[in-house]
Amino acid sequence: MATEPMFPILNDPIIRCIPWAAITPHEAQAQRNHSQTLRGLAGRGGLSIHEAYHIMKDQEWPWRTFVRSPANDAQYRVSLMALVRDFEKSRAALSKSSEGEADGR
Repeated sequence: MATEPMFPILNDPIIRCIPWAAITPHEAQAQRNHSQTLRGLAGRGGLSIHEAYHIMKDQEWPWRTFVRSPANDAQYRVSLMALVRDFEKSRAALSKSSEGEADGR
């Protein structure tokens, strides 16, 4: 079985990477937020959990209001993982329906 390509997450003790497939649909937001492609960002080490969250939500980076704290980090971590979980659920449902169509169901 092939290993899925993963996008690097910077400086987080828990989340080290997320599936490339989960963040790829948000390439345009990465360009808007960082003026770089996802591949370019990955080549520089990746994104923080905060940056990845805002990109996956198709939101601008909150330059004026962002505050880093252990509690804020924990909330971003949980929220980013919820986005990845929802992506994985959608992908699994699509895969299951594709299998059903292939089987004639």
